[in-house]
Amino acid sequence: MKKNSSLKRSLAMGMAVAMVGATLAGCGGSSSAAASSTAESTAGSEAAAEPANAEKPYEGTTLTWYTKLNANVSDNYTNLGETPWAQYVEEKTGIHIEFQHPTQGSENEEFAVMVASGEYPDIIEHTWTSYSGGGGAAINDGVIIALDDYMDQAPNLSALLEENPEISKMIKSSSGNYYCFPFLRGLETPNKTEFSSGLTYRADVLKELGFDTVPETIDEWEEVLRAAKAAGFSKPFTTRNEWVKDVWSPAFDNWGSFYVDDGVVKNGLIEDSRKEFIARMAAWYDEGLLDNDWMQADKKSTQTDFVAGNCVLGYAPFGQGLGTYTQAMMEADPNFKEEYIQAAAPVTSTKGKNAKFSKMNNIFDQSGVSAAISSQCKNVEAAVWLLDWMYSEEGMICYNFGIEGVSYEMVDGKPVYTDVIMNNPDGMSVAQALAAYTRTSTSGVGVQMEDYIEQYYAQDNQKTALELSMKTDMGEHMFPPCSVSEENQDRYTEIMSQVKTLSDEMEASFICGTTSMDEWDSYQQKLKDAGIKEAIAMMQQAYDNYMAN
Repeated sequence: MKKNSSLKRSLAMGMAVAMVGATLAGCGGSSSAAASSTAESTAGSEAAAEPANAEKPYEGTTLTWYTKLNANVSDNYTNLGETPWAQYVEEKTGIHIEFQHPTQGSENEEFAVMVASGEYPDIIEHTWTSYSGGGGAAINDGVIIALDDYMDQAPNLSALLEENPEISKMIKSSSGNYYCFPFLRGLETPNKTEFSSGLTYRADVLKELGFDTVPETIDEWEEVLRAAKAAGFSKPFTTRNEWVKDVWSPAFDNWGSFYVDDGVVKNGLIEDSRKEFIARMAAWYDEGLLDNDWMQADKKSTQTDFVAGNCVLGYAPFGQGLGTYTQAMMEADPNFKEEYIQAAAPVTSTKGKNAKFSKMNNIFDQSGVSAAISSQCKNVEAAVWLLDWMYSEEGMICYNFGIEGVSYEMVDGKPVYTDVIMNNPDGMSVAQALAAYTRTSTSGVGVQMEDYIEQYYAQDNQKTALELSMKTDMGEHMFPPCSVSEENQDRYTEIMSQVKTLSDEMEASFICGTTSMDEWDSYQQKLKDAGIKEAIAMMQQAYDNYMAN
């Protein structure tokens, strides 16, 4: 994949294809492209009618758009359409968007209900790689449409994909059909937008406990946690329930899902190293080193525990975790300093070497929502044009930085956030302000730029955290965003549903001590009886097909 200039070249290609001659001065620049066809062309006309406004060819059109409402948006708005970002997009494109949101906390259930109802909005944002059978299955189910016949009407995205063929592969179904306008974390790997969380520790406490160097291995961290426990910390380590295992399994070169080793697809759930890892977590739970409430731990509880001084080590996002913790503790104690909270590199099995695995986002993966056009879209051409606009230079700047003169200014040729974002006069946090004026921090159709993340992580400890989080070889082992073949989809879904239920329940039971580790072999046999090896073979075939294309 191309390196640092790739994004700029792709944007330039998109602008050239769209024949936009003006140089962008911010979000106030010209629209990137007019649609290459109108509704009449779909009906079979040889020549499309010239739009009344070439910069806004679908002005006056209304489209419905289904997407989750991010918590940083809902803190201040009841609908995404109320945000300055959405209002500015409507101003620049001429298209009115009616956003529809599922109830927060019930997103998965309400998405399933919507799919089952057979009634769909024009545009649906979803994590399509997590749809049962992937994007291809969503097409076959009649939920969304294949985009292949419309790619010539999406010059900006088409240029980006031509410049980055690896991404082109990522957003195709197993049958080779384009199915979404993707949310992308940059255009190359590794890049800073792929890393957003890490180990967070009290540097002042480690010093007080007599530790002069930052631990790298699980044995070193265990020594710290024991000392913290003895010093009175009630929860030496805590993090959100869903993160505990992915934080510590890399200490044993284990990953609890599919990954790739030299072209061979594997799943760490049935490897010998998994037992060693789970046994260590069980010992930590028994000793009180692992938060004994870890099964209920969430964003709110972990923040409370860290800020209240109940733990010495956590795992948290760099923005809403490390950044928020630092500010909260400095506000509570005038003598508390930013340097007292720091981040550590991902835990490794071998001191001095990168971690083989770690929590890391792929450029296009299950951590963000992408936009697909539903099978019931009333104006496909308008939807294509609108979504493609998000990949124009104008749309990209707007996605990442918002409105020139309001949320950003151009400084030495680069967009720089204003105090509306970094020190919001209405009391919004940086995360809330970004969610109001941009979409880059909440995913959705578009491409995250490194300039965004570098400015978002304004604190010195955040900048250090970002650099440390990249000390991993995860990118070499990450399973690509591809799905099994259509003929295997039902069987694969059946297998993995059983595997997930079984592994979640049994591993929690082992860790909490309600099931003896003597039952491990029986558990492993149950995974095999459920068909996990068959699923690995299916994923191997999917990987081989993906790499061959």
